[in-house]
Amino acid sequence: MPELSLQTSATRDETIDLVAEVARLEGLLGERQAELTALQQELQSFKARYAQIVGKQLAELAEIEQSIREAEARLRESACEPEDAEVDGASAGAQKPAPVSGLRKLFWSVAKLFHPDHAADDAEAQRRHLIMAEATRAYREGDVESLHTLLGDEDLQFYCAAPPAGDNPQDLHGRLFQLKEELRTIEFGIKRARQDGLYRSMLRAESEAANGRDMLADEAARIRRQINKALHRLTNLN
Repeated sequence: MPELSLQTSATRDETIDLVAEVARLEGLLGERQAELTALQQELQSFKARYAQIVGKQLAELAEIEQSIREAEARLRESACEPEDAEVDGASAGAQKPAPVSGLRKLFWSVAKLFHPDHAADDAEAQRRHLIMAEATRAYREGDVESLHTLLGDEDLQFYCAAPPAGDNPQDLHGRLFQLKEELRTIEFGIKRARQDGLYRSMLRAESEAANGRDMLADEAARIRRQINKALHRLTNLN
């Protein structure tokens, strides 16, 4: 009987510890979710402001620069002999970068491990979507190091392949596992948002604003000066 009493006491203590840990993680999960939501809203608001103030200027500058390239090409064509044009064309063709087949193979290796189609449930599919978003970003930017990191991260592989937690509310171990999974998903989302170039631009804008400067307005004015110079150059070419 004393031995049974000791076992019961130990079980009760373990249950109390699990309940406390579940409560702690639930509180932390709520905080991180609120942080991610606020971060996403801030980024969306800044993105809209950036597009309105700077984006239009960039689009106008890009259009003028394209017109300049076309005008310069026409001048080169009129100044060169046909033979020279053929040589230039061959040279330009030789300088074309070859397709990065290795990068593509690396991306597909990551996709085989983390594609959402392999998910056992919606929660796992959501986790896999986040990882594939990072893989797509790395592939688009030629970031081989990030793709290798995803491919070799055994914790991430376990994180995606782990079975879902039990639905029984009394299963404290299952609930604990579920909370850790959800927390990791949100932490990954926060990390990705903070790695975005838009986030860094937003921080710079906030720092400039604290010193009484409007970074976006200054950037728009700088681009406007470039536009004026480009227009002047285009006029001289035509």
